[in-house]
Formats: sequence, C-alpha cells, structure tokens
Amino acid sequence: MKVVVLRDRGSTLAVVFILIFMVAFMAPLVYMLLSAAGGTLFLVLFIAFALLIFGGGLYGVIRVRSASKRAEAFFSAAEFSDSAVSLPDEMDFEVGVLEMRGWWSGGKNRTYHVSREFTAERTSRGSRIPLAEGEFKAAIYSDGTGFVRTPAVRILSEPYRDVVLLFLTRKGRVNGEGTVTVSTQEDSAQVSFRGDGKLIRGSVYSTLTKARQVKVALTTEGFSFEKILGTGTSFEFSAPMLPEESTVLVGNYKTVSPRSLAGSLGGETLVMGHGGFIIRAILDIRLRPDVKAEEKFMVELGGKEAEKLEEREFEEKWGFT
Repeated sequence: MKVVVLRDRGSTLAVVFILIFMVAFMAPLVYMLLSAAGGTLFLVLFIAFALLIFGGGLYGVIRVRSASKRAEAFFSAAEFSDSAVSLPDEMDFEVGVLEMRGWWSGGKNRTYHVSREFTAERTSRGSRIPLAEGEFKAAIYSDGTGFVRTPAVRILSEPYRDVVLLFLTRKGRVNGEGTVTVSTQEDSAQVSFRGDGKLIRGSVYSTLTKARQVKVALTTEGFSFEKILGTGTSFEFSAPMLPEESTVLVGNYKTVSPRSLAGSLGGETLVMGHGGFIIRAILDIRLRPDVKAEEKFMVELGGKEAEKLEEREFEEKWGFT
C-alpha cells in the first residue's frame, strides 16, 4: 500500500512574494499620502482598493496552505493498512465517489479551474475507515487538464473536516486484443495490441515513404489529449493501465485537483484506470495533417480471475513457482 499526501508546495513562496510586493507597492503610496497637502481622498481610496486586492490574494494563498496542512495533520495521525485507515478518535465520514475536472482559460495569463463533485453513497462514524476498492479512471494531461473519477472518503468531523482519501486500486486486468491499420497511398502501418495482466502491449510494423514515423498513443473518450506510448517505424510498446501497488491519496476537498493528483504520480500525462480506452495509430507525415486510426479495449476490475492473476504475479515476483 502506497500513501501520498497531496501538498501545495508553492504556497509558502507565494505568501512571501505577496507580502514583499505589497510592502514595496504600498510604501510610496503611504509616503505620498502623508506628504500630500491636499487631494488625499483619491489616494485613500486607491490605497484601500490596493489593500483589498492584495488581501484577497493573500487570503486565497493562506486558505490553500491551511487546507494542505490539515491533510498533512491527518496523515501524521492516521495508521494505514492494506484494508483500512485507523484514527485515534471516532470521526463522521462519507463514503462515495469523487469526480473532478480541470481546465485552463484565458490567453497569455491563463487561469486553472477545477470542478469537484462528491457523490455520497453512505455516511458512517468510527475510528476505522475501510478502504473502498472500486473502479477508478484518470485521464490528465501534463498541465492538469483532464478528469478523475475515483472511490473516495470525505471526513466530516473536526479537526480534519474536508480531508478526502482517494483510492487507486491495483486490482484489475486489461482485456482485449486486435490490430489497428492506418494507411495512405504511399504509407501503411499495422499496430497489433493485446492485454497482458495490468499492461497493454503491442508491436508496430510499417512501410513508410512520405511519413516520417508512426506514433502509438493511448487516450479515452472525453479526453482531448493523448499519451504517446512509442514512436518509430517498427517497434514494441507497453504501458501500465493500473498502478503497481494500490495507492491512497490524502488531500483536501477544497484544493485537490487533477493537476495535484497527476503531479503526485510523476507529473507526466496520465491515462489509467478501469473502463474503456483507445489505442490510436498515427502516421506522422511531413507538411500534412496526421492520419489516424484507432481501436478500443477494456480494463476490468475483475473477480476470481483477477485475484488468481495477482496471486500468480506475487508468486513469480518472490520465486515461489
């Protein structure tokens, strides 16, 4: 079991920067106010407006820091096992599913937005919180654009109110195999793929004249980006569709986001979980739009077959076979 705390590492630096900038900006204005013989009303209003702007920014950063500290305090107080999280005192909590979506707006000065929705399935109280090993799905570009849907627990009691636990299970297997053929009059490529436990594997064979290379990409419906699995003319590829070990992510409901989740898992484009996914073959042609073809495959949480597969993987890992 892997436990990760979703921290906002830039909040302390942001507080210091805002305070320094506020002092440097306000000092000349205050001096002008004290030195002015008349017309001070405009300066007073301007200073009040500036303080309001700086104060709002400072409040937002401090709020993020406070939320992050609450998650860290929960992590320090809790004991994590493969089946549950134990706390010193009883807490009220909700068990359900957390769905998040992150996106950017604006041009040069972009703003990151997050929508969150927690759907509670039941409410409980206790000092032991069972881990919910349901299906999850994450498709997040490296800049935080994308979505997450995962089993979660939301704490309702102080001092850990709004702390959320996200569960990414390692259980499941990749099902499906096939061939993706993409071609033009001058170029052609075949991408063969198959599920192999928790991996999607495949190979590429191509005959290229005008195309520079073949790309193999992984994506899913509702996600406008791709994770590149390999490039070249003839090559093999593989990618994990589930984490190597089950993972608990500890964060705060007010600040957790697809960007913080992806950052905690390496910071690269993330496409993994259960459900339907897409293997895409791409001909990269000079001075022309890419030519694409695709096929779908499934990742299923599974039952007895998945459990037997995990037992076999464990035995092979530790040399019991």
